[in-house]
Amino acid sequence: MKETKINKIERLKLSLKPYDYYTERIDRLDADDLEEADRFYLKNFGIFNHKLRPENFILRVRIPAGRLKRDTLESLMKMAVAADSRVILTTRAQIELHDLDLKRALDYSREIERLGLTSWQTFTDNIRNIVTDPLDGIGRGCKIEVYRTVLQMQELFLKKREFTGMLPRKFNVAISGMENDMFPFCGNDLFFALAEKEGEYGFNVYAGGKNSDIAEDLNIFCRLEDVTPLFRAVVVLYMQKGPRGSRTKTRLFHMLQNIGVEKFRGELESIYGKGLHGRGVRLSAKAVPHEKIELKEGGYAHRYLSRFGEISREQAEEISDICRSYGVEEVRLGCDQNIYIPGLPESVEFRRSYRRYAGITACAGSRYCVYSLFDTKEESSRIESGILQKNAITLGYSGCLKGCARHAFSDIGFVGIRTGLYTEGTERGIRLYLGAEYTSGKRAGRLILYAVPLRCVNSMTELLVALFERSGYGCFEEFAAEVLNLYSREAVAFWLLLNYYRRHVAKEGGLFMLPAKRFEDEKDSIAKLMEEEAVAADEEVLQRVRAEEEFPFREAIIFLEKAAFAVR
Repeated sequence: MKETKINKIERLKLSLKPYDYYTERIDRLDADDLEEADRFYLKNFGIFNHKLRPENFILRVRIPAGRLKRDTLESLMKMAVAADSRVILTTRAQIELHDLDLKRALDYSREIERLGLTSWQTFTDNIRNIVTDPLDGIGRGCKIEVYRTVLQMQELFLKKREFTGMLPRKFNVAISGMENDMFPFCGNDLFFALAEKEGEYGFNVYAGGKNSDIAEDLNIFCRLEDVTPLFRAVVVLYMQKGPRGSRTKTRLFHMLQNIGVEKFRGELESIYGKGLHGRGVRLSAKAVPHEKIELKEGGYAHRYLSRFGEISREQAEEISDICRSYGVEEVRLGCDQNIYIPGLPESVEFRRSYRRYAGITACAGSRYCVYSLFDTKEESSRIESGILQKNAITLGYSGCLKGCARHAFSDIGFVGIRTGLYTEGTERGIRLYLGAEYTSGKRAGRLILYAVPLRCVNSMTELLVALFERSGYGCFEEFAAEVLNLYSREAVAFWLLLNYYRRHVAKEGGLFMLPAKRFEDEKDSIAKLMEEEAVAADEEVLQRVRAEEEFPFREAIIFLEKAAFAVR
């Protein structure tokens, strides 16, 4: 078998392990003379810098399970104010301090250690922050509290020489003992999901997820006390046999693709040293977002809304004041970029909590991230969110294909692009994803439309909501499972564009609905359904649908895209 050539990052690790870089070189760094190798090594200790913004450093702080003491939050905000740093809550329940210089980033990375926190292993080829539901242990749907287990798992790898920066690629872990998780965790490399077997609560194990792909069922059930050793076995297997060639193909997802679930499970059992038990019944009810949630032992947890992850000094002060007023010692960070404050009465007034729909998640955006094509936070604030909130429809807005806003695990997913399809120059736009069945962990959203101009996003969102409301389904995931996912990507793209064309270009004809059934000849069947209720504007479209072509709907989709999105 031909041996795969390792990538340049792996060659760096062989020449000097990240742990050794920290002990030998980090105190001698010169911010004006950083090399790409230095930038890689710094990421292993939570310090990010890019050559396109050489003066700007980010410090990412690990918050295990999102639990943060009130006084620690206060200290972090004081540090941010002193450095005139912007504060961001990430979609892995962490805190980032932006706009630091290198000296400040290094000083703060040491200072937070005195607060009981760390920035180690929060970027690049590491086990990232382990996440769970913010109501772990206190929510009414909590069957197993997992916080201590999160700390046990973290203890295995944190600041350990053999693990620091030495995985083939990043490794995201989630565990939840809730039967109604507020966020989807099925895009993690490793996910322990609440399950029941023979009258006992435990976890089904899923592996190989990433921001665009669902984790696979390993057919494993484990008890709480077995989670940490099983977690270690998965990590060791990935480190020993995971791919280290092209950086685009080195996630656990790719290892599973290469060897298959059965072989992976067999090798895992060998490292684990005990027999693995088959899956239990997964417990996964859909949780509808609420601003206040009643807790199982009384009182409420209130959700304090950030501006799509941005937290100001004034907001942090208000959170602190409210916590002090009610004797709350700890807050919880959610993967939705918001802060949950438990132990409050039902009615509490927040003056500075951001007025927005919590079901929209936005990535860092171009103001904070060099990879994002535009400011996703600003664009998210322009979405007509009232109709989304009315129907409890979630939306993930990623600024690039890295997918940090989990667009593939939202009801509607946007990914930022630049396109020149509809104008003489280029303009900003989005790729549209639909069809995610994230509560059950069955399916990630599919790419439906490759290019929707930003100027048309609100019209497209309104159309999607109108189609959902007409469908009569109770939630968008049901609509996706029972209708959208019965059809090919091309058929759904055509259907969506046809309705957009009718509504915004031809301005005639009502909504054309797809039936909840699978057709043997999809194209012919849809054409016949169109003919039954066709309007004059449909004739040109029908001609293209009826045309003989290698790829079904291709000619009609090209025509509709140009007609719908061309600048007039």
